[in-house]
Amino acid sequence: MADSTRDRILDEALRLFADQGYAGTSVAAIEAAAGLSPHSGALYTHFGSKEQVMSAAVERAVATSAGAFALAPMLSLGNLTAELTLVARGSLMLLHLWRNLIRVMTKESDKFPAVMAQARERLFAPSRRFLADWLAEQAADDGVDRDVEAITAIWQGALENYWAAAYLYDDPPFEMDDERFIQQWVNTLRAALGATP
Repeated sequence: MADSTRDRILDEALRLFADQGYAGTSVAAIEAAAGLSPHSGALYTHFGSKEQVMSAAVERAVATSAGAFALAPMLSLGNLTAELTLVARGSLMLLHLWRNLIRVMTKESDKFPAVMAQARERLFAPSRRFLADWLAEQAADDGVDRDVEAITAIWQGALENYWAAAYLYDDPPFEMDDERFIQQWVNTLRAALGATP
């Protein structure tokens, strides 16, 4: 029960931080939203402060990401199109899971520089490195000098920008859906990697 209460506090705190701002969210409001008695101090049973709530949210995201990386061996499907489709769908799924954390980081990153540095170091940098290393293995061995790190930055950025437009700003580019975006993301990335049609 303690774990579910802790997760509920994290979920509701992030939602409130994203909607009302960090400073505009009281501990009592978090407790009430999480189904605890407001002004009871119940939050402090699980976290020492509001900033510790943010730090724990990053830790939870890191754990989710690590779990996704652990499934990486399953990417070996013998079909690059299927593998890239899985990468794209999995990336969008993680962005959905981290939605409120991303909203808070976008609006309030200056409030917790240490937590944000931790997020960049432990969440985003490993994700970029993992994708770059994996794409390097998929690139055609045809003598063409490909900057796989730049390719990674471009295509990961495309995923993140599409997701932000569609799911943060409710403005999907050209009113496209996920399937249309993913199909072209895969096709163009295959071409960048020199994969044969």
